Amino acid sequence: MTEREIKLLLDAHAIKQIQVHYAVMSQGYMIVADGKPLETGKKETREFKTLDATAKLLFKLGVANFSVRLRTTA
Repeated sequence: MTEREIKLLLDAHAIKQIQVHYAVMSQGYMIVADGKPLETGKKETREFKTLDATAKLLFKLGVANFSVRLRTTA
């Protein structure tokens, strides 16, 4: 799901949940909307180096309520 698709779905109130996951392999963060990761135009998962950078993009898209998962396993 691209940034544009997320914006369109947000405008239509079609997204139920936004999460920020810590990506252990890349030592960064990724945005997951309703179970689908945010992707680049080349269909690669978009990664952010800091939580601040991730939140900045979410705020730009109009998302003020999201959860952060620092561990993806139980």
